[in-house]
Amino acid sequence: MHIAKDYDDRKAEFLDTAMRLFMQNGYEQTSVNAIIDAVGVSKGAFYHYFKTKEDLLDELAARASAQALEVTAPVLEEGDLNAVEKLNELFRRTNSFKAQNRELMIAIAAVFYSDANVLLRRRLTARSTEMVAPLLARIIEEGNAEASMSVRYPNETARFVLRIGSDMVAAFAKHLPGVESDPEAVQMIVREVEVYTEAVERILGLEPGSLTLMDDSMMRVIRGE
Repeated sequence: MHIAKDYDDRKAEFLDTAMRLFMQNGYEQTSVNAIIDAVGVSKGAFYHYFKTKEDLLDELAARASAQALEVTAPVLEEGDLNAVEKLNELFRRTNSFKAQNRELMIAIAAVFYSDANVLLRRRLTARSTEMVAPLLARIIEEGNAEASMSVRYPNETARFVLRIGSDMVAAFAKHLPGVESDPEAVQMIVREVEVYTEAVERILGLEPGSLTLMDDSMMRVIRGE
């Protein structure tokens, strides 16, 4: 008999189990019944927390975005950093996390960017953009005030930068599994990141070389060091 749990704990168990099954089998291929069986509860218990599988997907997206904000949001309160420095600090923290979890990132990328998880990927990306864009817009507004950036529409520009960033990450993930056996894959990733960095500098009206997305920790991820 399944032990009774608090509401939040049970909901988290559903989310953790669903994410594991989505990564193993793909979102479309994972049924509600499969999730229920893996958790070991009744169908009624599932619908106590989620109206549909898509509702569960929205919850997963919201949770992932909230976790990302835990890392990025504190940067906004760094009073000793100007806008460009805050933007670079966001890149640095993201790169550091990836470097510390390289093998996990490769394993996740291989599944997350597969055709079987298109809907999952789109939903998570959309929710992440929705939550992170206001933070990026605040940095852009600070950059405008400091005259280091020149952006007419900070909110819209923030969402655009994040959207093209997701495309860059998808290209990055496509080449990442092959870096240890194919030297050309490393160069492809470097070029993708450099193109994105230059594009963001131009979009924000920054001087060339202002942003440092390709730092040492990023190169360690790419080279497997």
